Amino acid sequence: MSIAMTTTPLMRHAQLLSNGRFTTLLTGAGTGFSRVGETMLSRWSGDRIEDAEGYFFYLRDAVSGRQWSLGLRPGGDGVDRRDAGGDAGSCWIDVTANGIQARMEVAVDPRRDVEVRSILIRNLSERERHIELTSYLEVVLNRQADEAAHPAFSKLFVQTERDAASGALLARRRPRGEGEAGLWMVHAASGGVDAGFETDRARFIGRGRDPRAPKGMDGALSGTAGNVLDPAFSLRRGVMLAPGGQTRVVFVLGAAGSREQALALTSALQGDGEPLLSSARAAGQAALQHAGLDAAQATYCQWLAGALLYGQSAVRITGENAAVASAAVSAAAIKGDPVSVAASSLPAIQVMVWPRGADVDLILRARRYWAALGLRLNVLLLGTEGAWTAEDGVYVRNPADFAPADLARLEMHAWLVVRNGLPALDTPDGADTALPAPPIAAMTAATASAAAAREARPPLRFFNGNGGFSEAGNEYVIRMDWDPRRGLNRPPLAWTNAISNEHFGFLVSESGAGYTWSRNSRVHRLTPWYNDPVRDPHGEALYLRDENSGAFWSPMPGPAPANADYEAIHGFGYTRFKHTSHELEQETVLFVPRYDPVKLIRVRVTNLGKTARRLSLFSYQRLVLGGTPADSSRFVVTEHDVSGVLLAHNPLAGVFADGVTFAAALAGDAVVHHSADRAAFIGLHGSTATPAALAAPMLDGVTGAGLDPCAAFQIVHELAPGATMECVFLLGETVERQAALDLVGRYRAEGAVRKAYEEITAFWRHTVDAVQVKTPAAAVDMMLNGWLAYQNLGCRIWGRSAFYQSGGALGYRDQLQDSSAMIYARPDITRQQIRIHAAHQFVEGDVLHWWHTEPMEQGLRTRFSDDLLWLPYITAFYIKNTGDWSVLDEVEPFLKAPLLADGEDEVYLKPELSGTSGDVYEHCCRALDRSLTQGEHGLPLMGTGDWNDGMNRVGREGRGESVWMGFFLSRIIKDFLPICERRGDQARIVSYGAYRDHLDDALNADGWDGEWYRRAFYDNGAVIGSRDSDECQIDALAQAWAVISEVAPAERVNQALDAMEQRLISEEEGLIRLLTPAFVNTPNDPGYIKGYVAGVRENGGQYTHAACWAVRAMAEAGRRERAARLLEMISPVSHALDPAAVSIYQVEPYVIAADIYGEAPHIGRGGWTWYTGSSGWMFRVGLESVLGFTIEEGRHIVLAPRVPDDWPEFSIHYNLPQGGAYDIVVRNPRRHSSAVVSATLDGSPVPVDGGVARIPLWHDGAAHRVEVVLG
Repeated sequence: MSIAMTTTPLMRHAQLLSNGRFTTLLTGAGTGFSRVGETMLSRWSGDRIEDAEGYFFYLRDAVSGRQWSLGLRPGGDGVDRRDAGGDAGSCWIDVTANGIQARMEVAVDPRRDVEVRSILIRNLSERERHIELTSYLEVVLNRQADEAAHPAFSKLFVQTERDAASGALLARRRPRGEGEAGLWMVHAASGGVDAGFETDRARFIGRGRDPRAPKGMDGALSGTAGNVLDPAFSLRRGVMLAPGGQTRVVFVLGAAGSREQALALTSALQGDGEPLLSSARAAGQAALQHAGLDAAQATYCQWLAGALLYGQSAVRITGENAAVASAAVSAAAIKGDPVSVAASSLPAIQVMVWPRGADVDLILRARRYWAALGLRLNVLLLGTEGAWTAEDGVYVRNPADFAPADLARLEMHAWLVVRNGLPALDTPDGADTALPAPPIAAMTAATASAAAAREARPPLRFFNGNGGFSEAGNEYVIRMDWDPRRGLNRPPLAWTNAISNEHFGFLVSESGAGYTWSRNSRVHRLTPWYNDPVRDPHGEALYLRDENSGAFWSPMPGPAPANADYEAIHGFGYTRFKHTSHELEQETVLFVPRYDPVKLIRVRVTNLGKTARRLSLFSYQRLVLGGTPADSSRFVVTEHDVSGVLLAHNPLAGVFADGVTFAAALAGDAVVHHSADRAAFIGLHGSTATPAALAAPMLDGVTGAGLDPCAAFQIVHELAPGATMECVFLLGETVERQAALDLVGRYRAEGAVRKAYEEITAFWRHTVDAVQVKTPAAAVDMMLNGWLAYQNLGCRIWGRSAFYQSGGALGYRDQLQDSSAMIYARPDITRQQIRIHAAHQFVEGDVLHWWHTEPMEQGLRTRFSDDLLWLPYITAFYIKNTGDWSVLDEVEPFLKAPLLADGEDEVYLKPELSGTSGDVYEHCCRALDRSLTQGEHGLPLMGTGDWNDGMNRVGREGRGESVWMGFFLSRIIKDFLPICERRGDQARIVSYGAYRDHLDDALNADGWDGEWYRRAFYDNGAVIGSRDSDECQIDALAQAWAVISEVAPAERVNQALDAMEQRLISEEEGLIRLLTPAFVNTPNDPGYIKGYVAGVRENGGQYTHAACWAVRAMAEAGRRERAARLLEMISPVSHALDPAAVSIYQVEPYVIAADIYGEAPHIGRGGWTWYTGSSGWMFRVGLESVLGFTIEEGRHIVLAPRVPDDWPEFSIHYNLPQGGAYDIVVRNPRRHSSAVVSATLDGSPVPVDGGVARIPLWHDGAAHRVEVVLG
């Protein structure tokens, strides 16, 4: 069974190698995966078009520097020939390039979970050659679906190391809980000489690069291992080859249950891997005989397995049948037809056959063969029952028993559909396209005119070498200057903008990459979310092509940048790109209108030259219409309306199946071409950097079902010298076809796009301008004057998605806290959020930890102890600020659902209305009533977590106690008792007061450790946050809330804050750590926090949410100097003041990060940005705790500044939500700012009591001036 092929059809060849547990897929292109059971070892998504993932090998001539890959992928130069083939138990790839022949043989050990890749290298030239052979694969160690759902999260649990004795690389996934089994992954090599290693993917690939030309191949590998955050395996071997000489280099990859067992697998290197290869071939031959397949049938079955794993269109439902099936499914959904019994009784079906005798026989033999190769599939045979014998995994059903829609669903989901004979596998998808040459360089780059343009740019505030703020502070400008040697000067990681209205939005990075969502940013993405800050792949792209020269490039910095400068400007509600090359000035603006569910991309191109230009402007968006492309794209059906609008829907999108996605190009009278076929646009083994469509005269006009879908347009335009063309691309979604067409029609109207842009920018300006401050701490001002409010409302409350985390759901504790920061600009949002969360409480008083909003209304019921308490906490805060007591009378329903069973920590469910309702006061009281628990130490029970989600196993047995919860609950009772008193609820006044008194005593008894407050007690009684603890000896949360709650007596306040200063705050590193030391080896089981590598997120890094509370505690304790200094320290601006700081911090300096890493080698590196509750809390702490500005019952502004003595003055401008403004100037003439000594309102004195000024808040729509003097 040996085959040889030319380059283009190599994708046809695919071979599964397996011992039944360890399975490797290798294609003729060198792509594929390795996995053990359900655990993927290497990353692979099964993208049948780009097909760019696998376990790769690079060859490099160490003298000339020329490099190429052993397989067709990732790529390289000078390749003369590539072949691929296989036999019963092994496969091979052969390449000849640059005078070197390399032949790789691959096999899986029949007995152990290890594979060998043996590479014979021959020198075909007449001179000595020094060749380096480098392996590369991306480490996953997770289920494919779990990793794809949130790659960045998955990576945080993986540690790597290099075994010094063997030179082997090891990786393991740290367990998230006691008893959780994990695999150790091993990669080793022999032959030649050791020439280095790498386990840090970011270092190997390089920012903005990809495996085609990775940074790791530019020179020596860094030798990095440990807590790398983004793991990969790369080993390099060097060989010297005499003319005509040859040598063998062998690599192994394996996995085992322990470190020792994993290292033992390196014995597969012995004998150059030949013993393993021989035994694998024997086992493979036996498997063929057992399955009853001859060589030709085995070859076909191997190729067929590859085709169905990749989802090739040849093996799935045909486009014509998919259109019919989609219509049947949609019709049934509209009518509300239930799923038939015949369909509901079946498991997931991967193979669906309308049988003919020979087909059934081969399919059943293939199924047995595939099972032996680790691919277990369920087969449905449709025919007369009894015609074939059913067996485990084989189901025989009469098609008459199914409703048409049920058969349609089964057929659309099936990986392999056989109707009229077994499929031919001659032409992979996209193979009939030609790929273009890489973009042609801009000839105008780095010239004197470019240098002059740089000099003319306006200066930026806090410019750090990559970007800075505009003079007004309302834009962040990222300057990507082009250098002939280094290319574009990109930031270290993706610097993004999160743009949304209440129901629609998108992300965009400085490269122009991003994704678009509608209604739910996690479950219903219109385009793909990639979560890869290193490569920042493009699921959406723009291109310009000169129709005369064929040169093409992107008007944004990716995916095909010209060799010229780019500028990305992130603003409130929009991002703008500026670029000049090829004698064309280009500006691209992206935004979402205030209310409409559509993304608008406006492109302007001005001809700076002296001759007319014929240009094509392309837009491309890969369509998902679901969670991930692998889950959803194949179900998408597209059509092109006569109006020029491209429409798409996904009938299998569940509750989102009513969505009508639309895309359009608005270009006046210009010619517009379109395509919905990604295979044609990208081309087999193409990419968004070199798409096949850019080598074709025009897009193909293809739409329909059964495609790998996209929305692509080409606008052809003649541009006269000095003229400007403006084109607008739309991508959106409605729930009716006509509404989609009408919306596009509305934006075709003259001035409609400009008006929408003006409206959204005016909205954000009005919203974020509600509070404007000016202080001596400019790094704080930048954040308080818009960026925190924008991040909080646009990303946290509305979008609920960002580059590093795409949640989509409302969190009970999360958005309640976020809404509290809107109290000054939009108190209606705070009030609305209180009602929304009240309506997601169960009759028993507990709440959904998080839930997806309509149309899903599904969420997680848990045993978290703090979630429910944020309702009374925020409600009391809202009333105290606004004086709006009527919110307590708003009536909201209670939910019902099955209670959690014993030992069940959580369950994802769809609750029902209970039939009972209560006013908001009753909802708050039920939350409090349920929370008045006590453990052995008199402290509240922790359940499966309090504020720190990662401590989910501290109290899961029902005995663990939370010290922090005690402080939090005491604070809430203090705030809520006045509400009970106003309501005359005497019983609760008594019970809450008595509980609080007992609780405060317990907190100062067993909650105190001698010098600081403890954090919690495990179920077994062991303490967390004590000097006697092995890890996590002190936690900032407990110290901060000891002060905020007013439970700690003055002496202990000072002791606790001193301990926090000494042990958790590091000005040198710019960090306020959450806890120290990190959980690493403790025999106790705190929960999945221990699974994080040390210093990451809650496990020993700065968790900025808690850091904000630490600053509040400092301020409330009277440590004014420290509070202001620490607030400035945690500002993201302060972490990226110059290029050196940027290289450490790496993430965006204009929005706050949820966490900053706290352990070497990543100390000071920013974590997940944008989607963090610390945006709202930094705003509140800065305004309320440090500047001392609060509102009291809507009638007074309370001013109690806690600022440093050396501040000469500061000012606050406050725009009232209903109109009117207050300009407040606070002066400190004596450089002593401990109290307010005088205040005036419009020139008239205002009484000062206890060093605090209460300024009457008049709702008269007028402007007022307040002057305050400190002393």
